Amino acid sequence: MENKHSTDGIAEDLIRSFVQIASAEMHAKTLLEKRVSELENGLIDLETELEAQLQKITEYKEEITTLAELRRTDMLYLFDLYGSRGDKEKWCTVKHLSIAMMTAFEAWQASNQDEALLSAALAKNKRFIKALTQFLGVEVTECAACFADIIKGGKNNG
Repeated sequence: MENKHSTDGIAEDLIRSFVQIASAEMHAKTLLEKRVSELENGLIDLETELEAQLQKITEYKEEITTLAELRRTDMLYLFDLYGSRGDKEKWCTVKHLSIAMMTAFEAWQASNQDEALLSAALAKNKRFIKALTQFLGVEVTECAACFADIIKGGKNNG
């Protein structure tokens, strides 16, 4: 027996998954940039550490590639789950806004309950939801509660 609510659960899980994978991509990118910068600026002893550092750079590049493939798989599955009728041109916008939303949320978490940072994170979340609804081809909204209701209705909305 098919669970009639499985689509919304899958959609929600895939959204959370690709957002977290995209954030992990950015963290790996930051580590790669830091390591390259340390090498370029003489902050690493090239006589004793060069080979190990070049290996680390290779590992970061491979990790970024693997994470990007995982994120793309999640995003494509989600797009297909909604009948592939959304606006695929929103793909990159969704990816970038997901990272912006999570990064802004992390900034708020690191602050001392800074309301301006929370407000900024919530504003970015609205933009993310709007782009995501366009990407999926469902009713366009910036409202998180409305979007939750849309995906609870399953893949036939829109």
